[in-house]
Amino acid sequence: MWQAYRSKKYLLRIIGSLTLLIVAVLAGSSLLLQYNAERSAIRMQQEVSRKAMKQIQINLSYMSGVMNNLAVSLYMDPNIVPLLNLRDPDEMLVIRSMNTLKQAYLSSSFLHSILVYNGYDDRTYTVGELSLNKPDAPMTGEIALLVKNKQKLPRMKLIPMNFSGTDQPVDFFSLVMYQNFTDTGTGREGALVVNIKPEWLYETLRSFNDFAIPEQSGVYLLDEAGNVLLSGNPELLPQQTELTRALAGHTPGDAESSGTLSGKFGGSTRLLVNYLNMQGTDWKVVSVQPYEIILKPIRELRGTFLSVIIAVLLLAVALATLVAHKLYEPIGRLIRQLGMQTSGTAAGKATGQDKAKVNVKDKDKDKDKDELSAVASLFSTMAQQLRSVSDEQGKQRHIITSYYLRTLLSGGKRLSAKEFEDNIRQNGLQISRNGPYRVVLIQVDGYSGFISRTSHNERSLYYFAIRNIAEEILRPGRYLCELADMRSSHLALLISRAEGSNSETEDEEALHELFRNLQQVVSGYYQLSLTLTASEACGSYEQIPDRYAAAVQYSMYKLVYGQQSIITKGRVDGNLRLQEYRFPAELEKRLGESIRTGNLPAMEQVIGHMLAPLGHCHYDVIVHSLLHIAGIIKTSVKEINHNRVVPLNVELSTLSRQVLEQETLQETAELFGRVCRDIHDQLDQTGSGKNAALMDAIKEIIEMNYKEPNLSLQGIASMLHMTPAYIGRMFKQSEDVSVSEYLNDIRLQHAQTYLETKNFSIKQIMELVGYVNESTFFKLFKKAFGVTPKEYRLKRSLE
Repeated sequence: MWQAYRSKKYLLRIIGSLTLLIVAVLAGSSLLLQYNAERSAIRMQQEVSRKAMKQIQINLSYMSGVMNNLAVSLYMDPNIVPLLNLRDPDEMLVIRSMNTLKQAYLSSSFLHSILVYNGYDDRTYTVGELSLNKPDAPMTGEIALLVKNKQKLPRMKLIPMNFSGTDQPVDFFSLVMYQNFTDTGTGREGALVVNIKPEWLYETLRSFNDFAIPEQSGVYLLDEAGNVLLSGNPELLPQQTELTRALAGHTPGDAESSGTLSGKFGGSTRLLVNYLNMQGTDWKVVSVQPYEIILKPIRELRGTFLSVIIAVLLLAVALATLVAHKLYEPIGRLIRQLGMQTSGTAAGKATGQDKAKVNVKDKDKDKDKDELSAVASLFSTMAQQLRSVSDEQGKQRHIITSYYLRTLLSGGKRLSAKEFEDNIRQNGLQISRNGPYRVVLIQVDGYSGFISRTSHNERSLYYFAIRNIAEEILRPGRYLCELADMRSSHLALLISRAEGSNSETEDEEALHELFRNLQQVVSGYYQLSLTLTASEACGSYEQIPDRYAAAVQYSMYKLVYGQQSIITKGRVDGNLRLQEYRFPAELEKRLGESIRTGNLPAMEQVIGHMLAPLGHCHYDVIVHSLLHIAGIIKTSVKEINHNRVVPLNVELSTLSRQVLEQETLQETAELFGRVCRDIHDQLDQTGSGKNAALMDAIKEIIEMNYKEPNLSLQGIASMLHMTPAYIGRMFKQSEDVSVSEYLNDIRLQHAQTYLETKNFSIKQIMELVGYVNESTFFKLFKKAFGVTPKEYRLKRSLE
């Protein structure tokens, strides 16, 4: 049986998943129930402790009220007043007053004693446990000292007293009434002190402690400093310092000034502490219980919970197995229908040769797969094979369709009408059997760059996209279309009308609008610029090759009409008629002269005049004329280089080929412009170099010979073997000053240096720099520096 289950891994996964789900639900429910039960137990214990502490407060308030009433009645009793304020009262009066005190003492079992202090005689009168014959009699003096103290004790409030020094924190509680409300400052003020036994409060705390768990809980009464006044279970009391700090930092959460906090408080056991602030006093009633004791009954239920969970789990496993079998039935049927093995290898049973043997490596690879994984693997393999077959069929169909369309367009094979219709039907071509037909060539502008930046597969994708866009634009209307890659620089779109409609003129207008839409969509999505060439319509399929040949001829006039244009027979009729044209000889001569003189504006102007008429010519005439312009440029550059020592470095060997590669006349004009600018720049650069050398030579001659009085433009020209006019003109163009002005500047600069550094006379300096006329020297110096040479030397000396 286990072997049967081992082979059904998906069934085991269903059973395991259902079982885990049930276990998770049971575990979560149990934990939630346990958590809620513990919280409920804590809340119940808090409520019980709060009510118990509230009852203690009520009892204490009741006892405080009774004692207050007793103290007031004694204070107002006429028999007691003499004991408070008379000096040396007679014996009978004292006896009567003491009897009254004794009767008051005996009237309540809560009283420990009553003390009356006479401040005038510094005498005390006591009954009860403070009497002379009682063990607590020595405490009378201690109380008297407290009463006589200038800092009065709290009035009409229970004051814990401990004079015995025993482990018991309180001997009794005292209620004090002074004779005056304010301090007299005499130290002779009387007071009435009513002392209450602490045993009644002990019993109250013990009774409430017994009501809980005596051995594990405790109820305590603390004063404002955190000291224990009364204790129901001293053994459980936490460290006093930690508990006091925790209580001081905890803010009560309700109007009754009660609260709850938990912690270890310096011990090893976590405790639950409930407290209540006593009204009318600064005392606190504190209930302390260990968490473990409170939660012990809840945690004892864990065993019961575990037993229930195990029982439910066993039942859940059985139920999960039953449900899993029901869910697995369709999968089992599928496995059997597919003839697949369920031996844990997930290898499918196949028909024919696949049944014979199974690859051992595949078994090791698939041994961890379940039934669904095996089905998915089989389906994936079959789907992949089906896609391969489908793709192969699609490729074959596309090849056959493309071949047929290319044959139909190029006229490689003449087809009968029946063969034409059979090809349309067998290949599923979107072509009308009856026409009319129109051929449209689609050219990608900048085709050479498009070829260089895309691979064959990328171009196939672009063509596929163009075909789909063309079909989407044309087919929803009155047209059918098929696109063929003609294995050249263009695609051919064969368009036919799906049904008879309006006139040819309306068809032309509608088609041109669709063509513009096609150009815009392809440009927007793929940034490809298309030029479209449309042939005339023909009524018979036999005329399609002729229309294709005509469209190829029309497409050449992209050279004239530019990129992203729509070319039709109507646009190129004028070009087809003008089959002869020659450039005027004057234009050819001007082009050669402008090239030889390096006149760039003239070159560009002449080339523009020569290209302008070509837009109306036949394509062959245009090409011949463009090559003729290239020949003129080559010839002119050759003549320039023949007369130069250093020839121009202009690459013109490929100019004719570049001209033929340009797609439009505008691009050809730009090519010619770049060549002319290159020629001009090189000629200009050569001239600039010669001028710079000439200027340097003239400046060097002046610098070396400025002292010569006869140095002039004529002398410099004679030295350079050039004409004075040429040297003067070239120097003026280069330096913006004449040769004589530059010579005077050099002479005056040297004169300025002599005036500053030498002690020569003005006449000597004048002769040293090449001047013979003193008035001329003074005039030129003052014009240059604003002062005469003498004034300049005096000014420099003063500075």
